[in-house]
Amino acid sequence: MTGGQAGDREDTGRSQPTIDDVARLAGVSKGTVSHVISGRVPVAASTRARVDQAIAALDYRPAETARSLTARKRPSEQDARIDASVPRLTCVGYVSVDYTASLDRLPKPEERRLAAKIQKSIGGPAANVAAIAANLGAPFTVAASLITAIGVDQDSDWAAAELAARRVDLIVPRQRREGRLNRALVLVEADGRRTIISEPSNLAAVDVRRFVETTDPGGLRWCLHLEGYQVPDHIELIAGARARGFQTSMQATGLPDAWLAAHADSIFALFDVVVLHRESLDKIVGESANLSMALSLLSQRAAASTAASQAWPECVVVTLGADGAVAIGRDGGLSRAFAPSTRVVDSTGAGDSLVGSLLAAWLNDCPLDLALRLACIAGSLQVSQFGAQEMRPTASRLLALSGADAPVPTLPNPA
Repeated sequence: MTGGQAGDREDTGRSQPTIDDVARLAGVSKGTVSHVISGRVPVAASTRARVDQAIAALDYRPAETARSLTARKRPSEQDARIDASVPRLTCVGYVSVDYTASLDRLPKPEERRLAAKIQKSIGGPAANVAAIAANLGAPFTVAASLITAIGVDQDSDWAAAELAARRVDLIVPRQRREGRLNRALVLVEADGRRTIISEPSNLAAVDVRRFVETTDPGGLRWCLHLEGYQVPDHIELIAGARARGFQTSMQATGLPDAWLAAHADSIFALFDVVVLHRESLDKIVGESANLSMALSLLSQRAAASTAASQAWPECVVVTLGADGAVAIGRDGGLSRAFAPSTRVVDSTGAGDSLVGSLLAAWLNDCPLDLALRLACIAGSLQVSQFGAQEMRPTASRLLALSGADAPVPTLPNPA
């Protein structure tokens, strides 16, 4: 029989074990079994072991929705199963469901256009960064997680399951979920340009404070990364996170221009890695400056702050789209990496891919010039496919494409 209730019965007619069967065999309540599967409520280690044994003995397979909840582990449970030598990257931001339509051009008013295809995928800058970083692997392995909020709809459970499959753990609010996952329409033209239409979120707030106050890095190399949308709401927590031993990073995506211009000093004082766009750089140094002048001014500012023993990021990266990126170190030195030429299919997520690769390499002590080169290659690969997470390169592939022994182009330090 086809089209029946999933999980009710095998093709042989043999009944499948249920959550009640697991509870009876383990000698616990059905709620306890649910807590073990979801990971959202603490369960004693001995009880969890009995439930796990019962699940294995019965070959019990939770429904897809229940399986997706296994991504929502508590940080203490994550730590128990991850090698302590592996750096951590915890990103902060909302997940969205993107519907990407491939068009030859945008429709005119009152016009109906036929899309070559419409693809459903996961979106959101922080989710993209975490997924890209998690996929790189050796020698830039990181344990990635995402502090976010999800709803009670099927899209939320689908996104949780997809992120779990991509080795991204979810850290979600303890209170009951509500609302539904954000949705976005991404219209991609033939030349790769995209127009994004998103909706306001009706989800609970992203709970960063609890994570910072209850998580001890314990000497691990652990980076807390904020997408631009989240920086204004959570920047007051960054000093406390650094005091607890976290390293910190942020990217400008979603950061309001006026806020950035007014709070640039705080950003440079609080974050170890800052990723700006060419446009956001203008808001800091002045829109009248050309690129060379803007980079020179920021380089001089970095060198002066370091000489005066003032706080400054370990690196500030300015992304330049198809022209690659520039990194400015604490001493004011500039490194340039160029983006490989590629056919642009969809530019969505290119910056997030750059950031995720950069942070994974940086957390594993990769030299900044090489990390920047690998990040630019990752960003270029991203635009060759539809969807912000559909191209997730490995570290070995990036290194092979980089020609790691090739000279790294550098810009001269300003006089």
